[in-house]
Amino acid sequence: MSFISFISSLFIAPLKLLFELFYYYAYKFTGSAGLSIVVISLIVNFLVLPLYKRADEIQAEEREIQTTMAPMIKHLKKTFKGDERFMMLQEYYRINNYKPIYALKSTVSLLLQIPFFIAAYDLLSGLKVLQGESFLFLTDLAKEDAMFYIGNFPVNVLPILMTLINIVSGIIYTKGHTLREKIQVYGLAAIFLVLLYHSPSGLVFYWLLNNVFSLVKNIIGKLHISKSADKPVNTKLELNKKSFSLVFLSGVVLAVLTGVMVPSDVVVQNAAEMTNTLSADPHNPMMYIVFSAVTAIGLFLIWIPVFCVLTPKAEKVYSLVLPAMAAAGVVNYIAFNKNFGFLSNKLIYDYPISYELKEILINLAVVIAVTALVVFITLKWRKTTRLLLVVAFIAVSFLSLMRLIAIGIDTAGYNYSYSNTAEEVSIPLSSTGKNVVVLMIDKMNGQYIPYLFNERPDVAEQFDGFTYYPNTVSFGKFTNTGSPALFGGYDYTPDKINARSNVPLVDKQNEALLTMPVIFLNNGWNVSVVDPSYANYQWKPDLSIYDGYEGINAYHMSGVFNDRVPELADVGADQEARLNRNLFCYGLMKSMPYFMQAAVYDGGNYLCMDLNNKSYRGNSLHIQNGFYEWHLQEHAALTALCEVTEITTDPTNCFFVMSNGSTHEVCLLEEPDYTPALYVDNTDYDAAHEDRFTVDGVTMHMDTHYCNYAAYQCSMEACITLGQWFDYLRENGLYDNTRIIIVADHGYGMGQFDDLLMSDLGFDAQSFNPVLMVKDFNSTGFTVSDEFMTNADTPSLAFEGNVDNPVNPFTNNPINQDVKSGDLLIYSSDEVNIYTNNGTRFEDSNGFWLAVHDDIRDENNWAYIGHDY
Repeated sequence: MSFISFISSLFIAPLKLLFELFYYYAYKFTGSAGLSIVVISLIVNFLVLPLYKRADEIQAEEREIQTTMAPMIKHLKKTFKGDERFMMLQEYYRINNYKPIYALKSTVSLLLQIPFFIAAYDLLSGLKVLQGESFLFLTDLAKEDAMFYIGNFPVNVLPILMTLINIVSGIIYTKGHTLREKIQVYGLAAIFLVLLYHSPSGLVFYWLLNNVFSLVKNIIGKLHISKSADKPVNTKLELNKKSFSLVFLSGVVLAVLTGVMVPSDVVVQNAAEMTNTLSADPHNPMMYIVFSAVTAIGLFLIWIPVFCVLTPKAEKVYSLVLPAMAAAGVVNYIAFNKNFGFLSNKLIYDYPISYELKEILINLAVVIAVTALVVFITLKWRKTTRLLLVVAFIAVSFLSLMRLIAIGIDTAGYNYSYSNTAEEVSIPLSSTGKNVVVLMIDKMNGQYIPYLFNERPDVAEQFDGFTYYPNTVSFGKFTNTGSPALFGGYDYTPDKINARSNVPLVDKQNEALLTMPVIFLNNGWNVSVVDPSYANYQWKPDLSIYDGYEGINAYHMSGVFNDRVPELADVGADQEARLNRNLFCYGLMKSMPYFMQAAVYDGGNYLCMDLNNKSYRGNSLHIQNGFYEWHLQEHAALTALCEVTEITTDPTNCFFVMSNGSTHEVCLLEEPDYTPALYVDNTDYDAAHEDRFTVDGVTMHMDTHYCNYAAYQCSMEACITLGQWFDYLRENGLYDNTRIIIVADHGYGMGQFDDLLMSDLGFDAQSFNPVLMVKDFNSTGFTVSDEFMTNADTPSLAFEGNVDNPVNPFTNNPINQDVKSGDLLIYSSDEVNIYTNNGTRFEDSNGFWLAVHDDIRDENNWAYIGHDY
């Protein structure tokens, strides 16, 4: 964090958030960008009016003191010189209880204006909603007004009018003031004219309204002064230390809670995923907590105390309200911390925030009780409240520290850059030898294939030679439990992994990822590996697990080909801005009562008006705004297959295994071409083509989950892209001599298939139904087989006819499919985080085991085993 960023986060960010809050709701209720500027100007000016009133009183006091002292100071300066003059002036100041530094009091009003101006400038100068919006005589609030031109020079009326109003206001305000103060006021007006002359008219309009408000304030102020000239005004900053200590301690608790504890809870869940790989400069996610903490300090320890100091009449209210807020915030987060599915690195939940009325009322009752108790204790025993706040501070600080240490451990030695460039990726495939390709398409549902190929027969033709296995099961419903067996075979099913309880999970994952590459390498094959899932239990695969094997070429492709995608140009900076801003907003939201959380969450937008409109912000069945950058990144890697394929005439056989998440990071695509678009609305197309979801009398339900269409469309996009690569292989004589295995680590349970809903057992087998398609050497036609398969068959399918009697190099067990003769154990667990579930066994208090055999679509073939095995 640079010094400028630090200062901005500390002083400007809290004010900008406040402005944005007002503007958001003003725009929501008025629907007018221009009228919203009027509303925000009025609200902000009335909000800060007590501050400016107090600042004016302080300036008036300083002005009066300096006027009284001026004759004697002039006399002393004229009479004495050098050190004697200095000593005489210092003695005179001492007699009058005055210090030269008090002269800064005359600049209090100016010092207050600067951060408010910068915050407004930062918000309104680039606000997307102003673009193209007209208001009154202004044709575009995002551009200078340019009422007319003198030659090529635009004459902007608003800045000129603003300056004139400022001058009139200054004339009234500085009447009877010193020349220095007049120069300060008029000089400031000139500076604003220069700064804002070419600024967007929306920003200048806002500042013009502020000047009008200031003019009215000065007129009323002068009238009020003339009527109450004889009344003494107390301008001393008398601070009740006991009350202020409560304000300060409450601010400390709230700052740590919202700025450190809650954000660190988010980052610690998956520090690597919180790394913005789309940024031009990926960095430790701990920095997002730093931004959040600094913003929280700015709000709770700078601006709120400033309001408290400058509005002494409200000091008692602050000393009662803030301790209650701190206590309620801690209780809300500790006792009522409810989540709504997986929280993405964009701080968006899988499901909307929604509470039942009973939950809201219980939470509200507790909040009211806590508030009443704290207020009562504060009124009766302030020392007790201070003690409780100190205890709360120690508690939240300790919990925060534990999380920060965990994040530090998780990110220690983490490499935020990729191991290779796009130009360095080279996947050799032989035109004279044999090739085996394993494509792990993460989370691709197995039952989608008939519907995809029914809709797009042209894509089905590109999959000539494949055999589709719909009756396929995976051993887990997430990557950590479902992928090891895919890569390493039946030695790495969850039950076998747990049986080797003396070996860390990370080592067993690495063994699984190494199994096929090492065996093929030892049999003289060229070996290429791309993006191996959870290598070394890192979100971004740690390719160093292959360093000890000369001849295995491992690459990153996900993220390396981002420059091939124009839509990704701006979203990296947008994601950075989103995390820097919204992590603190998330902390605020989680400390609030239930009835307020949905309004602040705002569908994952956190009341933000100015994030890049290319950024993806949510899920729906048919409509979507923005690009989902993580999907674009994954699909860019899949699209690059033609580019990275190296055609070789060397007869050496080649093995290539790749993991890709384009079907995992799902989003809506524009139909019928299935391409990304800034704005997607498939409502009419989906309604007109509902029949495509019924094939051979079996209907796939598309209204059971918000991801139904997104998952289907991304699967179609993946098939289209793979089909293009297959055509490339055909054109270059590489298709017939290549065995291709398309397989997923798991499916995704969305209740789309009636025959996979195991109602008696209470689970959806779609979660355990990955895609599996195999094209053998020189095979033709497209066939469907109902043979009972698992994704753990992948190594056997890859080795068949290529490696005789393959043996796992780590367990020394033969690699085959013999275990399918009996029941297979499936582990259903939602503990997906490899940074917490990383011991020696898969542990989940809510997890359970299932047994299955033969046809997975027959509920009679499933059995519930229990939580333990």
